[in-house]
Amino acid sequence: MSNSSVGDLWTGERRASLAPTRVQLLAVLVAGKTLDAVSTVVVLNLRDDVYESVWLTRELMQAFGRIPGSFVTLVMAVVGVAVLAESGLAIERAFPDGWTPEGYPTAFRTTTYLAASAWYAYLGVHNFSHLL
Repeated sequence: MSNSSVGDLWTGERRASLAPTRVQLLAVLVAGKTLDAVSTVVVLNLRDDVYESVWLTRELMQAFGRIPGSFVTLVMAVVGVAVLAESGLAIERAFPDGWTPEGYPTAFRTTTYLAASAWYAYLGVHNFSHLL
């Protein structure tokens, strides 16, 4: 019995077709960061003994208000992660052929977006835990 079809699943074109699209990755990132931003605003509005620990977010909230400052932070974080995630293409182009593994930009992009999304979602859940 041969399992050649299983081996084909993880090679070349087939593997690339399994990767999430940029739009899907961006949606997951925005969802994670939105959870973080909403939880920050909610907790700061409900608790007086809790403060924003990130200096930049605290300054933006002080300058623009809680919700607009949190939105500016969300936009900055999403743009920053997107630039970092897409830098895999620049790395692949900057180095000679064979110095980066096959599929490096896609793998780097996917890992960067998903790791940042998971981190922001974790922070959102952690923020809400201050209400308990």
